Amino acid sequence: MRYPLLAVLAASSLTTAVQAQEYTRYQGAWSGSFLFYVAQQDTGTQGSPEVFPGTLQIEIDGAVRGAVPEAACTLAGSSMDYISPANASIDLVASGCRDARFNGHFVGKLILNPQLKYASIRLSSMRSLDAGTAQISAIIRH
Repeated sequence: MRYPLLAVLAASSLTTAVQAQEYTRYQGAWSGSFLFYVAQQDTGTQGSPEVFPGTLQIEIDGAVRGAVPEAACTLAGSSMDYISPANASIDLVASGCRDARFNGHFVGKLILNPQLKYASIRLSSMRSLDAGTAQISAIIRH
C-alpha cells in the first residue's frame, strides 16, 4: 500500500519540477494579453490604450515570431539572453497593424517571473511619432 502513495508523490514532484522548468528560459510558445498604446514623455498615454490577445514563439536560435490577430499585427525578429538565460532582449518588426502607428521596428525586454509563472514584455518603437512613442506591452504565459 505504501508504493502507490510513493508513486503519487513522485509524479507530483515531477510535475512541479517540469512546471518550474518551463519558466527558467524565455524560449517557447507564449500567449496572453498585448497592450498597444502611445506614450508621450510629458503627459503619459496619448489616446486610449487597446488590449488584444496574442501569441509569441521564441525559438532556441533566438528567432521570434508572433501574431496579434485582432490588431491585425504580425511580429518577427530576434532575441538574445539579457543578464541571464531567463530574460531576453527583443528586437522585432510589427507589420500589417490596423493602427499604422504600431507598424515598424521595436526593441525591449522580456522578463520572466518564475514564481508567478508569467513573463512581461515591454517594447518601444524605434521611430518617433508626433504624438509620442508607440509601445507594446504584454503579460504572457506558456
